[in-house]
Amino acid sequence: MKSVLILMATYNGSEFIEEQLASLRAQSYADWRLWVRDDGSTDDTVEKVRRFAAQDQRVCLLEPDGIRKGASGSFSCLMDRFAPEADYLMFCDQDDVWFPNKIEITLARMREMETRFGIDIPLLVHTDLSVTDRELNVTAASFCRYQGLNPDVQGLHRLVVQNNVTGCTMMVNRALALLAGPVPASAIMHDWWLAMVAAGFGNIGHISQPTMLYRQHGANDTGAKNYGWEHMFQKALGGLAGMKASLLKTQSQACAFLERYASRLEPEQRLLVNAYCHLSVQNFWARRWQMLRFGFFKHGFFRNIGMLLAL
Repeated sequence: MKSVLILMATYNGSEFIEEQLASLRAQSYADWRLWVRDDGSTDDTVEKVRRFAAQDQRVCLLEPDGIRKGASGSFSCLMDRFAPEADYLMFCDQDDVWFPNKIEITLARMREMETRFGIDIPLLVHTDLSVTDRELNVTAASFCRYQGLNPDVQGLHRLVVQNNVTGCTMMVNRALALLAGPVPASAIMHDWWLAMVAAGFGNIGHISQPTMLYRQHGANDTGAKNYGWEHMFQKALGGLAGMKASLLKTQSQACAFLERYASRLEPEQRLLVNAYCHLSVQNFWARRWQMLRFGFFKHGFFRNIGMLLAL
C-alpha cells in the first residue's frame, strides 16, 4: 500500500480537535500517519493530541518549538520536513470532520492521474466540501457553489489571480511537494502556492463529491463567504484600498513564483506571470489590455468588476 501522510497545523483548537481526530481514525483507508505541529496553543490542544497519540501510533506530534508561524507557515514547515518520506501528503484543519471515505476516494483519483501522467509529474487532487455551522449542521452542501468557484478552471493564468483549491481537501504527490517547498513567506496560503506549482508544471484533478464537513465557527483562520451581489456590495463598501491591497498581494506571490521557477517555465508561461507581476506599473489602459490578453480573470461577474475597479 502507498503511504499517506496527513499534516495538521493546530492553534487553540481544543474545542473541536477530538472530533477531527476521531474522523481520521474512522477512515476506510488505514495506511496513513498524522503529524501535528502546534503553533503555541494556550489551551489543552497539545494534551488532547498526546492522548490520541498514546492510543493510536499513527498519530504523532512534533515537540513544540515556541516559534509562531501561522497556519500557512506551520503547514509549510511540516511539508518541508516530511515530503521526502511519504508517497502522498494531505492537509488537515483542526476543526473540521472528514467523511470516512475521504482518503480512499482521493487516493483513487490520484492513482488514476499517476497512471495517466506518471508518478514523477507534480499532481494535485482536491474535492468539494460541505459548509456547516459550529454544530455541524450543513449550511451549504457544496462549497464550490456557495463561493461561486469553478473547479474546472485550472490554468496558471487564472490561478495567479484567484485560488479555487481548498487546502483541507487536497492530496499532493511527492513530486509536487518536493518541487513546491519551501513555501515562500510572500505566498498568501500554502494551498494557493501548491495549486500554482501544480498548474505550472503538472496537473490538477478535482472530485465534485464533498469529502468533509467544513466547520464555520467565527474563529476560523479562513472562512467561507457566500458569493453574490450582497457580499460584493459589502466588499465595495470597504473601499477600493482593500481590493487594491489584495491584488498587490497576489502580484507579490506571482513575483515569488517567477523568481523561483523562471528557468523551468515555458516561455509563454514566463511571459504571462511576468505580465501579472507588473500589472500595477502599467498605465490605466495597458492594465486592462493585459487582463484581457492573458485572461487574468477571477471567478464570477462581480469579482471581475471589482478587479477592474481595483486595477
